[in-house]
Amino acid sequence: MPAERADRPVRVTFVLHKFSRGGSDRVAAYLARGFTDLGMDVDMVVFSKGGEVEDLLVQLAGEDIPVTYLGPASRWRWLDLVRGLLPLARHFRSRKPDALVSTANNTALATVIPAILAGLHDTRIALKTTNPVASSRHRGIARTLRLWTYRMIFRRADAVWTLSADESAEMRAEFPTFTGLFRDVANPYVTERMLAPSGSAEEVPGKTVVSVARLTEQKRLDRMIAGFAHVRTPGAQLTILGEGEDRDVLTRQIAKLGLAHRVSLAGYVADVAAVLHRADLSILTSEYEGFPAALLESMAADCPVISTDCFPAARTLLGAIDGGAIIEDVEPAALGALIDLMLARPRPIGLSVIAERYSIANGVASHLAALNNLLEAGKR
Repeated sequence: MPAERADRPVRVTFVLHKFSRGGSDRVAAYLARGFTDLGMDVDMVVFSKGGEVEDLLVQLAGEDIPVTYLGPASRWRWLDLVRGLLPLARHFRSRKPDALVSTANNTALATVIPAILAGLHDTRIALKTTNPVASSRHRGIARTLRLWTYRMIFRRADAVWTLSADESAEMRAEFPTFTGLFRDVANPYVTERMLAPSGSAEEVPGKTVVSVARLTEQKRLDRMIAGFAHVRTPGAQLTILGEGEDRDVLTRQIAKLGLAHRVSLAGYVADVAAVLHRADLSILTSEYEGFPAALLESMAADCPVISTDCFPAARTLLGAIDGGAIIEDVEPAALGALIDLMLARPRPIGLSVIAERYSIANGVASHLAALNNLLEAGKR
């Protein structure tokens, strides 16, 4: 149970940019539901109304959880966040939460500034990381400015919840002044349906390769498609589950490589469990990630996985398991050969045991322990 308040339930406010297809927003919905079921007074504040899966995630959290929208979505995230600063400060001042949770990197500064403006001296602030900060893809002056900004943010934060012990170690090395802030939590990613055996799955001819990813530059699906042109496994098919702004670019690449009969862009799928239980391999070729839900969802179905070394815990998660591998060489021929190698192996068992660590129940429990620690520290 959460650290108690004598006269009322603990008040927790989650701050989001919008209800998008990103994993961090789904995680926020699961946590809001889990904390509410534990007796806490939970609300969600969203900078932008009009997210791609808004109705779905509001339903996932539960209609009994209040959601406050600070404005309509624009084309620019920075504009959504800036114009929401003062309304968010007013919301904080009125609600006086015991704890604020910024649910993603993109809302960290936009949570801290309104908290300062609202004068929330007794409110504890937790910032969740969703993409690497210390091992950022940024370089040069952009990296220097980014790290300086985070140092300013951390001065007001009471905790920074990372996605793995590897990431916490990176953060402590990069930000030694703030060593005590960092604590890794297990995100709630894996549902009971994902873990449930799929005995009725239909037989699919040939080998099925799946990628669950937004069609954006970050995911580098162009690498995957180029590599699949070199796959020699008879009847192998690649299905990419996701939607995004790069659909037209990727469609043209598929056509140019003559892969229209072997590669399909299936669009956004709310429940990927059935597909993953039938798949023979799951691939992630991202440039960077925080802790990708897609890999854990695949492992929950005992589907083997390969991934670029794109997140701090990649080698820890995949380096020592049967049915997992790091993509060491993203050149098309090398990637195609790795896919062929993985497809030739028998389907592993036991991956679901690892994935279960990130079940909804375990993820909520992990965040509850971190929240309790945060609130108890505030009493001292």
